[in-house]
Amino acid sequence: MLQHSRLALLARLLVVVLLGCCSLAVASALAGEPTETLRFGVARSLFRDLPESSWGVGMRLFKPLMRVQTGLECELESPADSEELAEKLLSKKLDMAIFQGVEFAWERQKHPELRPLVILINLREHRQSYLVVRQGSAASRWCDLKGKTLALPLHSREHLYAYLEGQCRHCGGDVQHFFKKTTRPACIEDALDDVAEGQVDAALVDGVGFDAYKRRKPGRSAGLKELSKSEPFPDTVVAYRAGAIDDSILKRCREGLLKADQSLEGRLLLMFWRVTAFRPAPDDFDRLLADIARAYPAADHQAAEREKKEKVRSRR
Repeated sequence: MLQHSRLALLARLLVVVLLGCCSLAVASALAGEPTETLRFGVARSLFRDLPESSWGVGMRLFKPLMRVQTGLECELESPADSEELAEKLLSKKLDMAIFQGVEFAWERQKHPELRPLVILINLREHRQSYLVVRQGSAASRWCDLKGKTLALPLHSREHLYAYLEGQCRHCGGDVQHFFKKTTRPACIEDALDDVAEGQVDAALVDGVGFDAYKRRKPGRSAGLKELSKSEPFPDTVVAYRAGAIDDSILKRCREGLLKADQSLEGRLLLMFWRVTAFRPAPDDFDRLLADIARAYPAADHQAAEREKKEKVRSRR
């Protein structure tokens, strides 16, 4: 509840700030600047653990940001699975779509004509997952945690789930049966506190969040240790289909979004999406996508998701 109330407060603040910015866009339109409407899709996984009633907030706030930063209008469709987003880009039912990085890696493997326009970073490029235990833990590798308890924070991004599934599979198990119990604390700080206090055996957290915890609680973090960390995962991507959009529009979008973190309204919106800036895709992005798609196959992730859904249905 606390997490949701914070999001609601931030959303109200964003609405106030961005409504003021809309007047600038209206003035530009009245001045005769050309307008273009882009059809945007967004990955459903970006709203994991959030009630559907809150999904529309971030999506509605994206529209004035696009208008102010690029002078372009956009229409956002309801969130969809990555496969559906890719299909709509290929069939020109969408112009652009926002994928989590690992999901874009899976779709790019099948459809090389998909291209990154920009990436969305959180303080630094690339996402990493960290498995954290207490100092003095008898565990020395991931497989030693079979039958133990794990804290996985709510609102975790998809790279954590892919890494979790991959490591459990490497140890000869699956997520549903590997750990004795998986708890869902409200945030990374709560998850790491639970490890430090001995309430759970380990926590799986994002690297940026782990670094922030070490800065905020140096004494407590000294009692923790990194047991395992993932290779770098690609960041969230704004993608399009090659040849489907005029180069001048792509340039306008790219240049406008890259400046979003330079304005107050842009930084506030990015905060809502839990990122800090849009950046150009790095030179090694294609290699990174290919490496991740091979190491963490989409079929394994989809099988794990199906099993989780079946388990939920069986409890009803």
